[in-house]
Amino acid sequence: MLPINFHKTFIPERHYIAALLDYAALGKQGNYQEISAATGIPMGKSSGKVPAILDYAEGMGLIEVASEKDSHAKRPVLTPMGKTIYTEDKFLGEKMVQWLAHMNLCRSDIGAMAWQAVFAKGRKILGASFTKRQLEDYLISIFGAGNERTGPMVVTYVEDAALARAGVMTVTGDNIVRNKAPVLDAYGIPYSAYILQLMEIFSPGQVQVTISDFNKKTLWFDICLWNQADIERVLAIVEMKGFISIDRQMQPWIIEKKQMAEEVWPHIFDEMA
Repeated sequence: MLPINFHKTFIPERHYIAALLDYAALGKQGNYQEISAATGIPMGKSSGKVPAILDYAEGMGLIEVASEKDSHAKRPVLTPMGKTIYTEDKFLGEKMVQWLAHMNLCRSDIGAMAWQAVFAKGRKILGASFTKRQLEDYLISIFGAGNERTGPMVVTYVEDAALARAGVMTVTGDNIVRNKAPVLDAYGIPYSAYILQLMEIFSPGQVQVTISDFNKKTLWFDICLWNQADIERVLAIVEMKGFISIDRQMQPWIIEKKQMAEEVWPHIFDEMA
């Protein structure tokens, strides 16, 4: 997971992420200064935005970063999800793409510790509505005192340069309200790919998983802020696409995977208007 201060107070500016995806697509590698020179992402001798943008892109599930042995070179490689987004929406302008990026940032494996604490585990503690002070206090209670613990998290979802279009949260003065992930037919294929990916990572080798085990391992329903009716609606939408089936005879319901995530990612834009 990405440490509490991985962002160095920078937000994930989409045009810099797009430049990094270009760099990855070309198969390039380099140290921070070389990546900066090739992409235009600012970097001084010792500090700058390159490490944060690399971390954000990795936390969003768009790239994996291979470090060359005996070298400071970093080689960003597009993931299957990243390849499709690079081809279709490399500036992350689509609401659906921003939601997928956000969901990944909240994961317990590739995501960011602060994001997981707030958006996944925090559902039961913080709830869906809280003040900036409560958010700060909550993060301090987990990670200890430090520089502003909320860092750029709130700004990320307010600035259009970052992920504001997703509508993950509504910020009015000091008050923050979390919003549900969309429950829409058009998201059926993206959510299919995402569920398959989570199953492959958190339940490796398994073709079936109960929805309770699935959420216990992934906290995805909490990240999405869905209630039981929302979950049932999403699973019905996803099942219609044919990549996953739901066994409703058992309690709790069982999700059965019928394809690999890698086969579904190329289709996530097929039904987007």
